[in-house]
Amino acid sequence: KLSFSQEEDSVTSMGSHSLEEENGNVQKKYEDLKRQLEKMEFQNEELACQLKKEDESLQCSKLQLEQKIAEYNGLTRQLESAMEEGRKMVAEELEKMSYKEQALQAKMLVLETQVRESQEEKKQLLCIFHHNEKYHEVCLKELENSLQKSENKNDSIQNYVQFLKASYITMFG
Repeated sequence: KLSFSQEEDSVTSMGSHSLEEENGNVQKKYEDLKRQLEKMEFQNEELACQLKKEDESLQCSKLQLEQKIAEYNGLTRQLESAMEEGRKMVAEELEKMSYKEQALQAKMLVLETQVRESQEEKKQLLCIFHHNEKYHEVCLKELENSLQKSENKNDSIQNYVQFLKASYITMFG
């Protein structure tokens, strides 16, 4: 049997051997963890750098977006202004057309009135013409009758003159 002190020595030597081993293991783990930490710090720096770049890119994009929005707003105002100008022009043209249409309607009314008056005048003239035509026909008939009477009278007188001549020759012969 081992004595107590031998056992103790054995435990101590085992313990010191085990401590050294444990210490070595801890040292190894420490080195591993240190390497991992350095690696992670490097990755963090890379990520921070990347994040900074992305932030700068985002700021740049934000600026571009704001410029585009300002440009868009400017174009929108121009478009609205142009549309308002167009509406005014259309309204003015419609007003002009309305005045022209009113003037045209007034002219048409004047022309229609003139046409009606001309038609009335034509009717009256036709009426007068027909009346005059009948009057002239009647006058012509009367003149024909007068002429006929005159010719008859003339024939009578000529016959009477012939009779007188013949009587004169017979009597004074």
